[in-house]
Amino acid sequence: MISKIKVVPSIASSNLINVERELIRIGMSYDNLHIDIEDGNFIPNISFGMSMIKSIRLASDKPFSVHLMVSDPTKYLDDLSHMNCSHIFIHVENQLYHREILYMIRSLKIKAGIALNPVSNIMNFEYLLDDVDCIMYLTSEPDGRDQVFNKKILDKIKIYPNKEIWIDGGVKIDMLPELEKVGATTVVLGRQIFGNDNPSELLRNINDLHTLEK
Repeated sequence: MISKIKVVPSIASSNLINVERELIRIGMSYDNLHIDIEDGNFIPNISFGMSMIKSIRLASDKPFSVHLMVSDPTKYLDDLSHMNCSHIFIHVENQLYHREILYMIRSLKIKAGIALNPVSNIMNFEYLLDDVDCIMYLTSEPDGRDQVFNKKILDKIKIYPNKEIWIDGGVKIDMLPELEKVGATTVVLGRQIFGNDNPSELLRNINDLHTLEK
């Protein structure tokens, strides 16, 4: 099957004891490296501080796509503006007013995105579409149970002209053809990439050769 879907690796699923080695393992066949920033307030998890992200920046030439799972995304924008970010996603659930933040991201020449937890519906946020470049649908919750993919979320996905549609959360490689059918343009993979014996070949087959199993 010829595919147009793209896969980006999530560094949070790598062996963080040796991030530089992990980045070598996955090669270069991806557009950007995905980074989840979790503050322990918006969601229970805590992931990367800015010092760690700066270290990753030194080890990688790839642009970053950043998913801000935080209570106040504005606190991070100044630092991220110097990190060669291609995308920054903010959550629709953590603010009453989003447009100013999205404007701030776009003013940095970075693609602005909204992320929706499984509980949210894009229909409630269509008024923001003129201000966003991409939409991320979370297909699992940070529930401490391996973040199992919830197929029912696919029923909520809507596609819009000129908007990238991202999927993140418990995705398996064999799900990619189905995700492409519902309109996904980009899928975030973590354990499926870094747990693979040859992740660079896997990414090359999907992103460079554009081949997926039916």
